[in-house]
Formats: sequence, C-alpha cells, structure tokens
Amino acid sequence: MPRRYRLGKRADLKQETRERIIAAATRVFRERGMAGTSNVTVAREADVAPATVRNHFPDRRDLANAVFDQILDQLRPPTPAVLAGADTLRERIARLASALAAFYERSEAGWQIYRQEPDLIDAWSGGVDRYYRDIDELMRTALGRLAGDETALAVVAAVIGPPAFFALRARGIASDRAVELCVDLAVPWLERRQADVARGPR
Repeated sequence: MPRRYRLGKRADLKQETRERIIAAATRVFRERGMAGTSNVTVAREADVAPATVRNHFPDRRDLANAVFDQILDQLRPPTPAVLAGADTLRERIARLASALAAFYERSEAGWQIYRQEPDLIDAWSGGVDRYYRDIDELMRTALGRLAGDETALAVVAAVIGPPAFFALRARGIASDRAVELCVDLAVPWLERRQADVARGPR
C-alpha cells in the first residue's frame, strides 16, 4: 500500500512539472514566438533543468502542440452547449454567431501571432485542423436539418466567419450589431434553403 501511494505522489509531481513547463512555454511563446523559444529559455521560466523539459517533451513540436492546446483551452472556443434550448434555425444561428464573435475577439491577438510566424503555422497545423473540424461540427449542429448540406455550411462559414465579422468591425460597427447583421444576412437564405429541402425535388 505505501508503494502505491509513492507511485501516485510521483505521478502527481510529474504532471505538476509538465503543467509548469507548458505554462512557462506559453508565456515565452507569447513574448518571443516559437523561433525565439528554446528549451533553456523554457526551463529557466519554469524553474526546471533543460533536461527536464526534454524529458517531458522530447520533440519541440510536442511542446508547441501542448502550448497550442493550453492557449485554445484558455480562449474557450464555443461548444454545442451554446445552442442548448434554441429551437428555431434563427435562434441557433444567432447563438452560434454571438458565441463565435466573442471567441474571435478573445483570440484575435493569438491568431495574428500564428499567421505571422511560419514555424508556428507548421507546428500547430494539427491543432488548427482539429479546431476547424470542431467549428464545422458546431456549425452543422446549428444548421439542424441542413447539417449535411455543404452549401449551407459554406454560407454560414462565410457570413458568420471571422472575415465578415472583422470587416464589419473595421468599419466601426459595434460587435453586437456586427453579429446581428451577419445573422440577418445568413438566416433568410438558410430558411429558403430549408424550405426548398422540405419540399424535395421538383
């Protein structure tokens, strides 16, 4: 029994060290970018030996991916829970647009860093692909009966996605109003599409 306790304690310490390294690497990434982040820098920031960083993250990409996951977790991307209780297509699209807009604003600085640094684009490609798949699934959930309609999904992604939202914001339109405009543009088309699908082929 005491042996099991020591093993559990060791596992807790190992997890605690790993989390400290990820938190330190996240701070360094934000200040210096991936190109300016070394094991020595991260180790100093985490108050561990460089070998400890290598032990937890033998490949530099492993640490970069752990940082990506931590940043994404802190930014709180929307989940299907934001659609709970929304019965109509308009309600679901409005909830989706509002949740995504809040997320876009929270994450804007991070995405700018990502787009400007080729090392991060390469290192984070798997995490970013996963993020886009999750957002696609969220959009499909909001679309309800149109979930399998690729054109409907493309319309929602284009009209409620970051380019449209930030283009409106750049014109001085407040966030809430930008969300309303995006919803007002997308929903009538989606409702017509839904009605056409309900009628079936002519």
